[in-house]
Amino acid sequence: MADAQIEIREKLNGKKAVIELTGELDAKTTPTLKAKLDELIGKGVDALLVDCTRLTYVASAGIGALNAVLKTLKDKGGKMALSSLTKEVRDTMDLMFFTKRVNVYNSLAEGEKSL
Repeated sequence: MADAQIEIREKLNGKKAVIELTGELDAKTTPTLKAKLDELIGKGVDALLVDCTRLTYVASAGIGALNAVLKTLKDKGGKMALSSLTKEVRDTMDLMFFTKRVNVYNSLAEGEKSL
């Protein structure tokens, strides 16, 4: 079995950021994502949209990292949203109750409007 991989693209607009994830978010790839999100918050980002169009898998470790970033953003008066979840990713996030804590949008365009 091939090692899981994640590709992270960012689009910055002032204090708003859109992060596009491609691949799998598991225990191996989560530290890469967490470091990128911490870096963005360190640069002053307070509104974050995570585009999950190309995210094929998410594990509890990934959701845990997103949850930690969400808490940091909320503590600073910021927010996080998700867009374009596949059924598999949505099912896992629903199971972990993460979709109850963030706004989820069907499309990237909808999510970007919310920032």
